[in-house]
Amino acid sequence: MGGKQTDTPPASREQHAAALAASMPDDKAGLLAVALAAVQEQHAAVLAGDDAAASTAAERYEATVWKLNGGGFFGCMGADDAAGKIIERHCRAVPGAVPMWGQRGEFVIQVEGIRALVEFGDGFGMGRTHFAFRAVDLDRPFISETGYRSHFDELIAGHTVDEAATGIFRAYLTESKPKNIAAADRDRLASQSLPSWCSDLVPKASRMPATVPAGFALVDVVLPAHKAFIVKKWAEQAQKKIEAIQAEKQAKREQERAAAALEKKRRELERQAAEAANLNAREEVGAGQFRPGQRCEIVSVHHRVFERDIGKRIIITKVHADTRQVWAHDDKPVRYRINRNGRRVVECDPACIQSIYSFDALRILNEGENDHER
Repeated sequence: MGGKQTDTPPASREQHAAALAASMPDDKAGLLAVALAAVQEQHAAVLAGDDAAASTAAERYEATVWKLNGGGFFGCMGADDAAGKIIERHCRAVPGAVPMWGQRGEFVIQVEGIRALVEFGDGFGMGRTHFAFRAVDLDRPFISETGYRSHFDELIAGHTVDEAATGIFRAYLTESKPKNIAAADRDRLASQSLPSWCSDLVPKASRMPATVPAGFALVDVVLPAHKAFIVKKWAEQAQKKIEAIQAEKQAKREQERAAAALEKKRRELERQAAEAANLNAREEVGAGQFRPGQRCEIVSVHHRVFERDIGKRIIITKVHADTRQVWAHDDKPVRYRINRNGRRVVECDPACIQSIYSFDALRILNEGENDHER
């Protein structure tokens, strides 16, 4: 639901919602009732051309969302069970009925012999609206070759939602000549069902695809009444057969998609299991082989600037099996020097300078190699 668009900073918006919500009920049912009343108030204000009243009603609606969401807007539309979605569904218009300003809804309009299913809702920001026009009869020209047109607008004062939708649709017809729906889009749309309430449309929606199954032909003829009656019966029978064929193909496609999804999931689980098994094996091997005091040789480095370290020998001081790393220092003896007082002191102790190495970068020296060094 949207009121007059404002540039209110987020903090001020939160504060304003908090102030309005202070006098609102604390229970869910009470907040839903306030939200629906706000929608009705906004609708009346838009019809009367009262922008200020429409904005005030929209702010009250927002405050109910803020309060039901626990005192904040963050995440209020993030999921089907989020506060904003719950209130939106409660206030939604009955399917097929023209919604009020501030409601979501869907209905059918007819302009110059062209029928369109209109899906109405919020646009981007307060005071913004969105009209989605979808072709009802696929064998008729439409305002778009795809059978769909999206239109963003504002609250249109002095008009109902269906009057606004009709005016917008007529403007598109005036702007450019209606176009036949492209064959590929017609076939695609024919496989998509209209909302269930559209089954009550008179005449019934024409959803015949451009491409019919083998053994059928699509014809457009004018016949005498007595012959047209028979042909109409044939057409109805053919339509049922085509629908059955399409339903069978659709079911097969869904089964194939489901099977592909299961296969993809199975492969992913196998991959994850293999990686986990490999990691566990590597950790067990590493944890078992590497130990403090173990002498190793550096056999690889992560960057070429450290290539001079390849072949250097080190002594492990700590082992981290979880990260497959060790702490170690150079395998060199302690160096001493004689200070000015004639005393022997440590000049350099390699154990005081340690680095981290990956298991994969090291080769454990065997006893013979260790003895040789000693």
